[in-house]
Amino acid sequence: MNISEVKRNLERTVLYNRAEYILTGCIIRRGITGKFYYQAEIKDLNANSALLYCRLEDLEEMK
Repeated sequence: MNISEVKRNLERTVLYNRAEYILTGCIIRRGITGKFYYQAEIKDLNANSALLYCRLEDLEEMK
């Protein structure tokens, strides 16, 4: 997934490592080199209070 697809997929089901999660947010960070990168915040469907942070590029949009 890229940054242009985030707004369309917020609060929707996405795939991460072949499992389904809810995309709850996108975070922009600056690394130690000064370069910006994005992280996704995803919620586990089986454990309501579990949040994961992963690379935005690792998510797949559900069709």
